[in-house]
Amino acid sequence: MNTTLGINRLGLLLKRFFVENKQHELTFWGITTVVFMLMHLSGAREKSVSVEIFLYISGLIFAARTFKIFGYTPGGMHFLLIPATHLEKLVSGIILNTFYYFGMILITYIIGTVFGTVAGNIFFETSHPIQFALFQFEPGINIAGHAGASLFSNFITFALIQSVFMVGSLYFKRNAAGQTFLAISVFFIILVIIELLLIKTTFGTYHLNGQMVNLSITGDDFFFRAKLLSRIIKFSLIPFFWIVAYFRLIEKQV
Repeated sequence: MNTTLGINRLGLLLKRFFVENKQHELTFWGITTVVFMLMHLSGAREKSVSVEIFLYISGLIFAARTFKIFGYTPGGMHFLLIPATHLEKLVSGIILNTFYYFGMILITYIIGTVFGTVAGNIFFETSHPIQFALFQFEPGINIAGHAGASLFSNFITFALIQSVFMVGSLYFKRNAAGQTFLAISVFFIILVIIELLLIKTTFGTYHLNGQMVNLSITGDDFFFRAKLLSRIIKFSLIPFFWIVAYFRLIEKQV
């Protein structure tokens, strides 16, 4: 068998997912559409932040179930015996939990927004316009009470979250979403402890209240570089976690 990435085998893997999960996916499409309809019944006051929260939370749960099959030994053995390379299995998982899921949310968001706004106008006898707050982005301007981010920025954040929880689905056999979230929380708690220790070592206190700390910073240039660095880190972490997932999948034993 050709060990490189085969488009035909990749297509068969994706087809296998939709054949086996057709009923589940159709149900979820319907539920998601109804959720967005309910969000928009009140009209244009819908906040894009509520859509983003729904996207991230529901997405990470979906990603944490990417390789849930390894939680069941016979199913895991069957998955490993599928005539496809580990790379193809990983790529199919990335496509499903990142690109497919994000696209599904956008489609159901549009449908739910249209039907919800129209239904609200008819039921409440209002004339709210159909607005897609998730797609509207103007730097420095709040959208419906929320300082919106561009759709591309939302996608990058979403892809990063998905990559982390996909790795979690390979490391944890049971309740991958909860255990991954716990592992992330412990990691950040350790970072906070290290930061506090550094502050204590440097300033002799665990907080800087009342301390005069003078920093020589050229405002715009500093913040531009800091923002650029954060973007580079965010972009780099996505393929990093994909690579980690690949090597974890290679060494995976049921």
